[in-house]
Amino acid sequence: MCSAYLRSLEKLLPTPASKPKVPPLEARFVEWFNSLPEFARDRPFSMREFEIALGSQGRFISPLLIAHGWVRKRKWDSQKHFHRLWISPDLAP
Repeated sequence: MCSAYLRSLEKLLPTPASKPKVPPLEARFVEWFNSLPEFARDRPFSMREFEIALGSQGRFISPLLIAHGWVRKRKWDSQKHFHRLWISPDLAP
């Protein structure tokens, strides 16, 4: 009797809203990169830009970029600092 009562109460509860399914990282990357205007694509990108645009961490984005032919470069300045940049396969030498 108790379990039947509990089942009837569960039927009265609203069903939890299902979370929208997040597309895979590779699909998000391709969609985001293709949505950029051409002049915005033809430049080096920092990892922080990818992290913000894709909503993921660099440790997950790096293997994806390498698989797509992107190349890591360091740009040095005169004060012994450097910036890590990612170059697209279209711009890589």
